[in-house]
Amino acid sequence: MLRLLLAARPPRETPIGARDRAVLLLGFGAALRRSELVALTIGDVEIVPGRGVKLLIARSKTDQHGAGQPVAVHANPAEPDCCPLAALEAWLTHRRTGPDLDWTASPTSRAGRKLFCAVSKAGRVTGMVLSDKAVVRLVKQAAADAGLDPEIFSGHSLRAGLATAAGDAGAGLAELMRQTRHKSTEVDLGYLRPADLWRNNVTEGMFRTDSKDG
Repeated sequence: MLRLLLAARPPRETPIGARDRAVLLLGFGAALRRSELVALTIGDVEIVPGRGVKLLIARSKTDQHGAGQPVAVHANPAEPDCCPLAALEAWLTHRRTGPDLDWTASPTSRAGRKLFCAVSKAGRVTGMVLSDKAVVRLVKQAAADAGLDPEIFSGHSLRAGLATAAGDAGAGLAELMRQTRHKSTEVDLGYLRPADLWRNNVTEGMFRTDSKDG
């Protein structure tokens, strides 16, 4: 489904296409809340050669004191159109053209600027801060353009989508909680339970025995 959303966005060579892909892929890969997505600064992202992207979630629902929580998202070099690292690098190329990152901005100032910002209809990177509602609109528009029902999508869909997909792929509770940064096990168990009904099920050994065993 994520691939459908990505395919429906404008060309990745355009500022809006590059930004939307980076929002979708980082939001999904890091299981970000919409508020966490729009709060990311340029200094919060680090490209790790040979691995992918490391994000610092400076403040979140489960980290009200702002201690910061690092999250890693692997690259997908075999599939450039669905690669968080490629999407981030493409967007940063455009992001650096924003008026808030001109020659007068110091390195410290640049690092503190928001990673994601508005893009005008003419394709100009404005540097204006996005609201969390902008993430909702982006996800719903991507769903509609992909021929899906936008009513079943929300700003939480990227975070929930990662948890669901990870559970289906066999992720353990500890690994899932590390990515979603949930403090309670109950939420993540809800994503794992459907897959766990069949994984390591005790009846498999009872009914799938060789005929020679009786």
